[in-house]
Amino acid sequence: MLARKVRLSGALGTGLACSLLISCGGGGGDGGGGSGGEAPSSSEVARLECKVADAATGSAVANAAVNFQAKSNTYITQTNADGYCRMDMPAAEVIGVQYPAGTVTKTGYEPQTILCEALRAGKSCYQEVSMNPLLPSISIPVGGDTVMHLGDDLFEGSANSQFQKPSDGVELVFPIADWADKVALPNVTKATVYLDAKGWQSDICKNLISISGDVGTQSLRGGVSPAEGYWAGGRQVPFVFSVAQIGVLNAELRITSGNCNDTTDFDDFEINRIRVEFG
Repeated sequence: MLARKVRLSGALGTGLACSLLISCGGGGGDGGGGSGGEAPSSSEVARLECKVADAATGSAVANAAVNFQAKSNTYITQTNADGYCRMDMPAAEVIGVQYPAGTVTKTGYEPQTILCEALRAGKSCYQEVSMNPLLPSISIPVGGDTVMHLGDDLFEGSANSQFQKPSDGVELVFPIADWADKVALPNVTKATVYLDAKGWQSDICKNLISISGDVGTQSLRGGVSPAEGYWAGGRQVPFVFSVAQIGVLNAELRITSGNCNDTTDFDDFEINRIRVEFG
């Protein structure tokens, strides 16, 4: 498909990728304790570790769910009482991708992306994750807290177009379950969608992000991720929707992969950490 160069290495590459998100961490966990930093005992295993804290208080966040979407499996664990998590995964499931991403979630908090430069056999990726308390004005669409891959899975190059999981389809729908409650808040006239994205090329592909409700549908052109293959987005890339055009009873968010350069080729990209802010 479309070439997406992702050739960066070392601390500089990680810093640049992280700087494009509101914040980034690193992750994994088996829910158990143990000290961080010990490399996996087997070269067939790649490890994620994280330390999760409340962004407002700095205190450890226990029992947060850690989710990593790999090539053929989903890996899930929880943080322990110290906010520590560890996840050992088969190396063949996770290696070969630049900037693989996981998610940390817990009720009462916004989901957060976990970002490593790479996962390697016999090595450990450790990151600290800061989670923002969930404000009454913010909604998390159902399924929006998981890494999802959109597209036709037709992309080429081992160093380009790197994605950590197969495609989930060319169009995905995320219900906004509390839409009616949120738009009933005082002075709410708009809903702004934020998400993290990798490989999104809406400048040359007809990708759409839409919200459909009881009144109608409003669609906007999708975003454009850095050509180097970094994750980006967050609050730097808002998609602003009008509540009046959508309705007040119910709504769902729809993200669509479009064809590129007027060909039959559909854009392949991954998304994570979808939030809708009402204001």
